[in-house]
Amino acid sequence: MKRQHRIAGLLAAAAISLSAVPMFSAAAGCFQPCVPSPTPPPAPVVELMPIYHAVDMDTSVSFNDSDVGVVLYKVQGDADNIKMDVYGLKNGGSESSYLFSISQADLAAYTKHPAMDTLLASMGDVSVYLLTTGEIQVNAGPDSEGKMHVKILDGIPWTKVYGYTVDAQ
Repeated sequence: MKRQHRIAGLLAAAAISLSAVPMFSAAAGCFQPCVPSPTPPPAPVVELMPIYHAVDMDTSVSFNDSDVGVVLYKVQGDADNIKMDVYGLKNGGSESSYLFSISQADLAAYTKHPAMDTLLASMGDVSVYLLTTGEIQVNAGPDSEGKMHVKILDGIPWTKVYGYTVDAQ
């Protein structure tokens, strides 16, 4: 009799502990009760930088008539992504180093011509300005003789370029 009470007690304890175990539901795909899994946050929006495809060497602008040399390359992406890469030249043009870029997006902030000549970028002996005429001016120097070398572009991309040298006073 004691043995039957012990077995009955064990069966009752097992039934209680089994009732606490969640049952598997194939329809819900989880053990019951199901706790919904949290929804992952949306993926962050990543803005891609424009891809520039080709450097137009035929329309590059260089002025290396002194110890201060500069080359301007027109770099073409798609129709709306054109930029000007500015390189400094050293050792008679045998060495070059990337200085900076000016893109059409940089110029977009100036929907109208600025009231004053505006510095867009500068590094070392090279500076680029947006002029009140809407043209872009690139200054290089002064060189060892004190001369400033200037190129004026009609825009990015450029179709017309002219330049001059300002002698030291």
